[in-house]
Amino acid sequence: QTMHLTLIVAHLGTEEDIKKAVLALKQSKTKVEALLQGKDLHMRFHGIGQFNDQVLYVNILEDDKKMLIRITEAVEECFVEMNLDISGSKNFIPHLTFLKLSKAPSLKRRGYRKICSDLYKEFADSYFGTEVFSRMDLCAIKKKRQESGYYYCECSIHVGSTGVKKDKEQ
Repeated sequence: QTMHLTLIVAHLGTEEDIKKAVLALKQSKTKVEALLQGKDLHMRFHGIGQFNDQVLYVNILEDDKKMLIRITEAVEECFVEMNLDISGSKNFIPHLTFLKLSKAPSLKRRGYRKICSDLYKEFADSYFGTEVFSRMDLCAIKKKRQESGYYYCECSIHVGSTGVKKDKEQ
C-alpha cells in the first residue's frame, strides 16, 4: 500500500510551509513536463542493491535513473525557491525499497542485525518489471494514512501523458 519512490524529503513544520510545498509541487509540474517532452518515463527495475546491510532495494536502470535525478533536481529547485527545508534530501539515489530492518522489529527481536547477501544473491541480477512515472505526491508521513493504506496526500499532480490528459479534462 505504501509503494513509492521518494524524490525529496521536506521538513514542513507549519501549515504555511505545507501551503508553500503544495505550491512548489504544482510549480514543478511545468519543469517536469518540459523534461519529459510529452513522453512517459517508463522506469525499468532491475537488480538488487543494499544500504549498510540494513535496507534492500530494487535498482532502476541507469538511463531511467538519470531522468529521475533530473526530475528530482527540478522539484528541488521549486522547493528551494519557496525557502523550504529539504536538507533531508542529500545524496539522492533513486531506488525502490522492499526490506528495511528498522521497519521489521520482529526480525530484530529474533537477532537479525544485518541482511545476509546469501538471502537475495540469486535475484541480484533479476528483472522486476516496469512502472510508468505518472504522479508526484506530497505525502505527510506523520498524518493518518488513507483508507487504502497509502500515505496522507497534501497534493498530487499528474505528469507525462497522464498529466497532459488530466490537464485537458480540467
